[in-house]
Amino acid sequence: MPLLRIGFRKRQKTAFLFLSVNLFFLGLSILLHSQEKSIPLKLATPLAIGRTDLLFSSIASVCEDDQLNFYVLDRLEHKVFKFSPQGRLLLTFGQKGQGPGDFQSPAGIVLTSKGELAVLEDLSYISLFKTDGTFIRRLDLNGRLGLGYIGPDRFYGWIWRPDDQQQVMVDGQNKILKTFHAVARDRFSTTLPDETGRLVMFNYSHEAYVPRLLFAHSGELTAVGISDRYEIALLDERGGIVSTIRRPLKPQKINTREKDYLERELRDFAKTKGWPDHVSRELIKKIPQTKNQISAIRISRDYVFIFRFAMNMTDKSRSFFIDIFTRKGEFMGVAQLNDLPLFISERAMYFDRTDESGNVFLVRTEYSLPKFISEISGTRAIKALVKMKLFNHSSLRIDTSRILHSVREEILCAI
Repeated sequence: MPLLRIGFRKRQKTAFLFLSVNLFFLGLSILLHSQEKSIPLKLATPLAIGRTDLLFSSIASVCEDDQLNFYVLDRLEHKVFKFSPQGRLLLTFGQKGQGPGDFQSPAGIVLTSKGELAVLEDLSYISLFKTDGTFIRRLDLNGRLGLGYIGPDRFYGWIWRPDDQQQVMVDGQNKILKTFHAVARDRFSTTLPDETGRLVMFNYSHEAYVPRLLFAHSGELTAVGISDRYEIALLDERGGIVSTIRRPLKPQKINTREKDYLERELRDFAKTKGWPDHVSRELIKKIPQTKNQISAIRISRDYVFIFRFAMNMTDKSRSFFIDIFTRKGEFMGVAQLNDLPLFISERAMYFDRTDESGNVFLVRTEYSLPKFISEISGTRAIKALVKMKLFNHSSLRIDTSRILHSVREEILCAI
């Protein structure tokens, strides 16, 4: 009997230690991640371009080169404007047309890792230029929409399929190499009879709840995702996934006031299109209970910025929560911004603005972030780990191997 009791006590102690280890890691995880680190994002005095000396018809996209010169793509003028860091106009190039160096539906501009400018069109074409505006070549990716640049022989786009809208990666020969996310057509479309009884497809897509395909590129890094889930793939120039960004955030619910707001917007849109009332009623049924999670992605030289949807979509002065990650996908913390920039470089953010007269202009604002040294800081858990010599100050890493070794020694002693 005494031997049986001793064996039972040893098993009890072993079970208790295993339970203690699990509770330790669970408590540590909750403590470290419940305190979402707030990052102060400071903006300097803005520089406005396009208010006096020149006027833009539209501002579709912006990029910056290694000398801090920046390039503005005017979609309506079918033209690229190059400016010095101080905002002085250096040159322009491009025009509407079908010849070499001409544009038909330009939508984006990026600086490639080769130091070339890629002008990306909504339909089929990608044109490459030197930074002095010299035309190099044009790619014809027929059938691909919403084009983006991934690498020297890797390009992004999306295609229509019978039941959905599909993200794809293609090479320079327009061969599909990889597919990513898809948006089901029935999320934003309904087929109903019009006044004559003829079946017509009606499409309505609101960014707050209809999933949108997400894409961003800077330097040698590309981000691909979809707005209704917090899962962003980071790709290298060959299209290989180098990391995946995830955060376990619950989707925000659409409250009653927001639902009324969305229904009113939909009805107003249907009236401008002359749609029958039963069309808007059917489309209203497609409004879900939750919002999309991600509004946009921006990539700078050092960081990936994930813009979440505003907490209250009816508030016109709403601000964005921005989750900031390293380019390796490590979460750094959360900042706030009152507007969504077109482009973020190492030192500056670029915003499009519209004045009282309806004129569009660009604002360049330098920004600063604190020097990140750790994802977590200032918690009692870290202090406790330091005291137990299980946290390394030089590497700012929790020594999990030593924790497990200590636990193993305790368990062996108990058996």
